[in-house]
Order: sequence, then C-alpha cells, then structure tokens
Amino acid sequence: MAQPRKCKKLPVCIVEPHNEVLPFIHRAIASRRLPFNNVPILHFDSHPDLLLPINLKADIVFQPQKLYESLSIENWLLPLAYAKHVNHVIWVKPPWAQQIQSSEQNFSIGKCSQSGNVRLSCKENYFLTDGLFQTVGKLTNTTDVKLTVVELLPEKWSQFDPGYCDTTNTSGGTIPIPSQTDWIPTLLDQLMDQPYILDIDLDFFSTANPFKDMLKPEEEQALTRLYHYSSPSDSTNDGILSFTKTRQKQLEKLERVFSSLESKWSDCEKVPSLKELEAMTLTELVGMNPININWCDENVQDLRLLTHAVILEGKSRDMTFTNLHDYGCTLDDTELPHHISTPEQLEVLHDEFSLLMERLPRPAIVTIARSSDDDYCPKNQVDQCQTKVLSVLEHLYGSLDITSEYS
Repeated sequence: MAQPRKCKKLPVCIVEPHNEVLPFIHRAIASRRLPFNNVPILHFDSHPDLLLPINLKADIVFQPQKLYESLSIENWLLPLAYAKHVNHVIWVKPPWAQQIQSSEQNFSIGKCSQSGNVRLSCKENYFLTDGLFQTVGKLTNTTDVKLTVVELLPEKWSQFDPGYCDTTNTSGGTIPIPSQTDWIPTLLDQLMDQPYILDIDLDFFSTANPFKDMLKPEEEQALTRLYHYSSPSDSTNDGILSFTKTRQKQLEKLERVFSSLESKWSDCEKVPSLKELEAMTLTELVGMNPININWCDENVQDLRLLTHAVILEGKSRDMTFTNLHDYGCTLDDTELPHHISTPEQLEVLHDEFSLLMERLPRPAIVTIARSSDDDYCPKNQVDQCQTKVLSVLEHLYGSLDITSEYS
C-alpha cells in the first residue's frame, strides 16, 4: 500500500459545525495525506461526538453525500471507524466533561444483521441510552475500535474552578487511566511514528449548554419525565438487548410525537389556551394516533404544558418541537456540559494544551470546529480560542495550509 505523502505545510481545516470536518478527512484520505485505514484521531472536545444516527444504514457510510446529509455534530466520528479509516479514538476532555469517564476500552462496530443499521458492542451507558448496542455475534463487517478517554487537567485547576469535583470512576470492563502522569507517556507511544488526525473543537476551552435556558424549570421537569428511563439492572447481553429494545421504541415514539406536533402547531394562526389544550384528547393534541404510547395522566399533562409553551413563546425563546426532542434525548444520566470559562481559566487551558502538543509528534492533518453558530462555544470567546490554537500550531509546525470553510 502506498505511503501517505507528507506536506511541507501542515493542512488545517476550520469549520463551524463539527460534522463538516468529515468531507475534509475523506479528501485527505483520497489525496493520500492520510492512510486509508487504521488512523488514530486525537479529539479535543467538551463532547465525545461518538453517537450514531439510530437509523443509519451501514451501506450509507460508503455513499459520502448521503452520509453527510445523515449526520450531525454528535455523531460524525464513528462512521469513520465503521469504514475502517479510524481504529483508535482518543477523546481528550476538559475537567468539566463527564459523559464518559476516563478509561480505556475496546469494542466492535459493524452492520447489524437484523436491521442493516450501524451498531456497536460497547456497554458504556453513553451508547446504551441511545439504543446503539448489539452483540458481536449479530454484527457483520466488524471493525475493532479502541476508545481512550483522558482528562486534560491543568495543575491546581481547583484554584481556578472552585466548583471542580474529581468524579473519576469507570464502567465495568474498562481500564482506569487515573492521571496525566500515566496517560501522556502512553499517548506518546501510541501516536509515535504514525500519521494521525488532530481534531479540536474550540468548545474544549469554554462551552455552553444551548438548551440550558430554553425551558422554565417546570417545563424542563416535564420534558425530563417524558424521556425518563430505568437504567438496565442486568448487564448480561440479554439484559442489555432488552433495555436497548425498550429504549429504541421509547425514543422512536417520542420522535414521532414531537414531529407531529411540529407539523400541527408550527404555523397555527390562533394560539389555544392551556385550558383549551387540556380539553383535547391526546390524538387531537398530537395530530396523529399515538399508538401504544401508554402514558400516564401526568405525562399527557406534561405534553400539554410543553405544547402550550412552544405555541405561546416558541419564537421568543427560539424553541421548536424539534429541538425539544433533541433536548429530551440529552436528558440521560449526565447533563450536557456547561462551563463558560473565565479569562484565567482560558489561559491555563491554552497553556496546558500547548504543553501537551509540544510533547506529541506532528499530526498528518488538523481539523478545527468553531461550534459557535449553535452556541456550544460562546461567540464572544471563539475567535480568541481559534487564534490561540493556530498560534500554537504555527509555533510548533511552521506555516499552515489553512482551509476555512465557514462564513
């Protein structure tokens, strides 16, 4: 197999939404800046971005344009693993990110022989709550993936963030990685003498939960009740599959309900009162027959409350039924991170990032996501973060070949 070609200037692509780095990575593979398979990706981000669209057909992964249309910011990375381009994901997270604890684990990703969708064998709760688990025996065209999760923790971070709490723990079957003293030498060994992707989301340095102020407290409680689930008590394959089936059905029904609400009420001319909504049956409210919903009276009332909020104040609060569903899907055992960094925190995080990069080998390509249009990286901080990251790269690697694909 031909060796990847080396570029005098380090290729850097800057985009807004993170999933838009994927075409750049594909082009880098096609132009032999990256090998075709077994590439590690070093992923700095406040979010794992390791989900999959629940109905992503495996065959779509090899149809680039259809794939791009199927993906969003939280699920762009693992299709690279299914296509065998990436075999090791190293998620470097800031101190406030808790969606997956620091650990190292291996799993398989493949095509589900029953549904034809992409599924994986990892029992990490992050994947289970989205209904993505499948046993290895029911996966075809599998690829082995290593997932390493590490926390970049500046020295004496607690002095800069008094609310910081070290909650390091691991899920069953994972290997704990307790400190930077341990994981940085290991990372050096894993990345040495091979091309890798350096991927940076600028919300690594400061991030917001864009849903945080969308709902009033009683509305958020109502949404939480609708999307509530009971964690699996049986960790055997059969137990996890049973949970996965139940969770998939729940999310599919909720998606249909909120999609129907969007169609029925998004352009309504007369705004009904909450009392008028309460007089409607569930079918009249939703605009479809909500088959097998089996909601208690409290859940139906929760839906009425949320419907009234969107109809009455949706535009003023930038709230739709679609993003209500998106928000509901995030209401699992960990909240979306929300940490607007102070100037002092930004400085120590950039310094720590720079110190780490000084120890690592030169990447083959760099991808950078601004994540400011969707408010994950604060708009008043994103340019500063971008300038500092580019300054570090220029200092270490010289002139950069920058492609800016954002307006």
